[in-house]
Amino acid sequence: MVKDDSAASGCKNKHHNLTIAPNIQAKLMAYENTVLSLNSDRHSLVRQEADLQKDGFTVISVSSAIQARFEIEMGRCGTFLISYITPLAIYSDLASLFRRSCPDGLIVFIAEHDRSSVPDADILLWTEEAQETVGQRIRLAREAKAS
Repeated sequence: MVKDDSAASGCKNKHHNLTIAPNIQAKLMAYENTVLSLNSDRHSLVRQEADLQKDGFTVISVSSAIQARFEIEMGRCGTFLISYITPLAIYSDLASLFRRSCPDGLIVFIAEHDRSSVPDADILLWTEEAQETVGQRIRLAREAKAS
């Protein structure tokens, strides 16, 4: 049973209107300098995350695919950083969601070796080259997309 306390609150109308915020489009919340990092072992991408922070990026580091999905759905649409430790099926699912939710976003994949082929990555780096170039490569890719 719902108690009607409209008289106590000074409200004389028994039919209160509720305003529900409309669904916010992720593209409206795109953050050019935001990097969502799926670092499931909390080790593999620590150096890249630290380097990105030093380079002026805001890094949102998550440890599970569920957390990554939540952040993407919340509009964390700048750049999605992911690596070879994530199973390909999970990567494909998250990349597809990221593309739908964040059409202007970038996907950076850190591969284990240079023979890796990763579908739908805007930037493909190998572990040995990824140490110093992630921020620079993100900025170059953003400039290329803008022109």
